[in-house]
Parts: sequence; structure tokens; C-alpha cells
Amino acid sequence: MKIKIFNGFQLKMIMTILMLLDHIGQFIPDTPIWFRYLGRIVAPIFFFMLVEGFIHTSNRWNYMKRLFTWGFIMFGGSWLLELILPYEKSIPNNIFFSLGTCFALLYMIDLIKNAEDRKVKSKLTIYAIGIGFLALFTEASFLGIGMALIFYFFRDNKLLLSISYIALSSIFILGDFSYENLFLINYQWMMVFSLPFILLYNGEKGRSLKYFFYGFYPSHIWILYIVGYFLRK
Repeated sequence: MKIKIFNGFQLKMIMTILMLLDHIGQFIPDTPIWFRYLGRIVAPIFFFMLVEGFIHTSNRWNYMKRLFTWGFIMFGGSWLLELILPYEKSIPNNIFFSLGTCFALLYMIDLIKNAEDRKVKSKLTIYAIGIGFLALFTEASFLGIGMALIFYFFRDNKLLLSISYIALSSIFILGDFSYENLFLINYQWMMVFSLPFILLYNGEKGRSLKYFFYGFYPSHIWILYIVGYFLRK
């Protein structure tokens, strides 16, 4: 019997709480490092839900446009905030661009799969490579691309999804198994702990509060940046 507990809304709410703790650890001084540990499982869930959204949305163009619109809003807001309150802590966060470019990449892949003309396929492949290259320069970089592709291609095969995802997570522990590396420097491997949440997803969307999540992400980061600025003064 397969146990499925979480719908999409519940997953997003849990990850929003963990994301808040992670960013408190990022911007507020003297917070325990385990706040950052908790945050390692957040982005994978949002990439997983991105793929679910890509599959089920009725309008992929609007979905993609929304991601990039919020990406530019966050870019502008963060730039302005750093200009007004400059200090050593910058705001590198902008998952919207990572999600947007990965969504665009999946869109190209889907078009390639359905294209019958060889020339069209070749053109779309070039576009896909270009989008993938651009995605490397976003916050999630190669990790975002890897997660999006794994969740897309192995969506209906949870065993292959799990094996591929564990392999991707293991990249961060290669070559150095020291405590310092695993728990103080390179703890991104802890993203592997998001896998149980993915496997317990029941396939249901749940309650819709999409604009809450879009708005909460930049606003809580900006607030924490401001609080961190004054605490360091």
C-alpha cells in the first residue's frame, strides 16, 4: 500500500516555514547553523512543484511570464535595497529566475518531443541549449537544471527519480568526508532529505494561494535583510 500524505498546498506551506528559518539563518547574525540545514530541502520541493505545475497548468506561457515578472520585481527591489542600505551581506536570492529558466527549458524539451519536422527539432534544440546555459547563471545553477530534468523525465518512475536525485545530492560530498566540509561548508547534500516529502506527495493541488507564495518570497527576504542590517550596526 502506497502512503500519500501531502498535497501541493501542504508541501508549499511546510517549505515556506522552513525557507523562513533558512533565511533567518542567512541574514540574522548568531543564528544556529541548523537553520541553514533545514533550508536545504526547500528548493527541491519548489522545483518538484514547478514540474507538477508545468504538467497540469492550462496556460504555460502565463505561468512562465509570471515567474519572470516576479524575478524582475525581486531583482529591482533587491538592487534598490542594497543601494539604500549597503553592507557586506548582499541579496543573492532570486529563485524566480531559476524556476523561470528551468520552466522555459522544459517547455522547449516538450516542443522537441512533439515536433515532427527535423529542422524544427534542430532549432528548438539550439534554443534549449541556450536556455540551459542561461540557467547556469541563476541562483540554482546546474542544481536547478538537474532537479527539473530528474523530476520531469522520471515523474512516473519513482525508483529512477529517487536514485537520480540521491546521485545529484551526493555530488556535494565527493572527495571530502570531513565534519567541517559536511556540516559547516558543503551541507547542500542535505537536500536529499526532501525526497521523502516528494514520495509522499498525493498528486493533488490542494488549496490555491499562489500569489501569497509569490509575494512572501521577496518580501520576507527584504525584511530580514533590513533587520540584519540594523542588528549589525
